[in-house]
Amino acid sequence: MNLSMAWTAVIPLKAEGERKTRLAERLSGPERTRLSRRLFDHVAAVLARTPGISRVVVLSAAPLPDWGGDWVADLGRGLNSELAAARDRLSQGPFLIIHADLPLLAPDEVRVLLEAAEQSGMALAPDRHGGGTNALAVWDGRPLAFCFGPGSFAQHLAQARDEVAVVERLGLALDLDTPDDLDTAITAGFSPGHSEGEGPVRTWATANRSA
Repeated sequence: MNLSMAWTAVIPLKAEGERKTRLAERLSGPERTRLSRRLFDHVAAVLARTPGISRVVVLSAAPLPDWGGDWVADLGRGLNSELAAARDRLSQGPFLIIHADLPLLAPDEVRVLLEAAEQSGMALAPDRHGGGTNALAVWDGRPLAFCFGPGSFAQHLAQARDEVAVVERLGLALDLDTPDDLDTAITAGFSPGHSEGEGPVRTWATANRSA
């Protein structure tokens, strides 16, 4: 299947001091900041290499340093309200929301998600526990109340009824929030640190292919 070159992808990103707080027992504040930026850079680079995505937008409270793509301001109204406003502003066409903390994500997994959405109208990628939604792709422009947060997968699924595909892939399912997530990612091949000059995209793409 040939993907339409029409997808707008949005990556929500918390304010710097609010990122990865549940990893505080394992990582210092500066380490968490560096990790969150590396995870974001990886997800953004994967989207840039995925056929069908024509625009990648960051939703955050402030512009991201050294980010060359588009940015939409998060005005603090809550994630779901901000995503609804971003969709209204950016595109009523094919629209992807994907979390910024997916260390094993690969372009092929995003491609599968988008293809599933183009076939069904909408596609969801649950987290590995089946509770949250790590990515949501809407192809057909349908109205949708975003429900990101606890229990979001069931809520998104209920809205879609039968017109939805569920895509379960490791790279989409494993978000990195807790020490257990970190240990699971390391077991799957993710390295929390890398040598100077070695980019996260190369490291993580290789880990994902070998998982």
